Amino acid sequence: MNEVHLVLLLVFPLLLFLGIPIYAALGITGLAVSYLTDAPLVFATQNVLNGLDKFALLAIPAFILAGNIMEKGGITEDIISIFRHAFGHIPGSLGLVTIFSCMFFAAISGSGPGTVAAIGAIMIPSMIRYGYPPEYAASVSATGGTLGVMIPPSNPLIIYGIIANVSIADLFAAGMLPGLFTAFLLAGVAYVLARRSGAVTLVDENVERENIWRLVWKAKFALFLPVFILGGIYSGVFTPVEASVCAVVYALLVSVLVYRQLTLQKLKAAFENAVRLGGALMIIVACSTLFATVITLERIPQDVVASFAGITDSATVILLAICAMLIIVGTFMETISAIIILAPILVPLVTSYGVDPVHFGIILIVTIEIAFLTPPLGVNLFVASQIANIRFERVAVAIVPFVITLMVAMLIVIFFPQLSLWLPETLRSLR
Repeated sequence: MNEVHLVLLLVFPLLLFLGIPIYAALGITGLAVSYLTDAPLVFATQNVLNGLDKFALLAIPAFILAGNIMEKGGITEDIISIFRHAFGHIPGSLGLVTIFSCMFFAAISGSGPGTVAAIGAIMIPSMIRYGYPPEYAASVSATGGTLGVMIPPSNPLIIYGIIANVSIADLFAAGMLPGLFTAFLLAGVAYVLARRSGAVTLVDENVERENIWRLVWKAKFALFLPVFILGGIYSGVFTPVEASVCAVVYALLVSVLVYRQLTLQKLKAAFENAVRLGGALMIIVACSTLFATVITLERIPQDVVASFAGITDSATVILLAICAMLIIVGTFMETISAIIILAPILVPLVTSYGVDPVHFGIILIVTIEIAFLTPPLGVNLFVASQIANIRFERVAVAIVPFVITLMVAMLIVIFFPQLSLWLPETLRSLR
């Protein structure tokens, strides 16, 4: 092991332990390795700039902006009203409403924490008002937000597609069935926990009394957006980047002309939120690219493949080992950073075992989404605990059954590859 490997193994974890922002830790480590390898300074700066010089990255801030505009434009309430009508007659149903509303909103925003903020702001106070324990309300909303990284359009899937050189349209298609399956699993657990809590025995009295089809018609513009965006991508009408811009234009038109709730102040807030979140992601992407380039030049991916080659011939065993590692890594590393750093190492490894990179992308996303719910990072937990006005620790305890459920979903995706691969293969055959 040379001094460069020591820097990679020791400096980066030490900087994280000291509380240095992750983008700074990535950049500092990359610069240190560049210096030790006698690379010119321009090597580091060019890699940082090249990390952002990818056309597909434009889709991320645009999808974030579209989700923010639709949230500020009042479209979220129509989505929730449909699910309250569908499940409100069932005692203890608000957990179901929250999960399925998060699932649908995820197809608009593409962001986990953004989904928690949009749906949780409405559903958490409502659940507490109906007698649900605050930690239950927060944990259900935080869990529903994890679907934002699996249900397309998904920002992490876009990042993985760029890193692994995999079709983003195929990844979006591959995430649909696992995302729906996971949503139903989580909804079942939420319902059981609600009934077992002993605090929830009433139906949702605020459920809309209108006909369900009238509610669907009322929310037709919100419901049509995922169909418009994903249908356009899979039919070849536009690329994912063009789809993201179309989503922004569509959201603006619907919010201004149909719902008429989007004031200039709300529009300004939507842009500010999108710039803040998009900027944070982009600086991490830029610094992570330097770090990933250094890792590649040091032949660490090849070393990892060689070291695993003699351990087992089973692709399943390798995938299980990788997932165990990812769960641990995800507890202290931001999702986008984890994907950018680990994908260049892990994709060559799994493809050497014959694993489809599209399938592995979904496994990676399902596993990484558990990190949204695990301390000390647990971004979704922080958002939900703030909305519920309770301590982070209480939500971290209440989230355990949902984390176990996500692990079960992860295992099912691993052992049944066609759950991920059937839809993209089918769509490719129809083109």
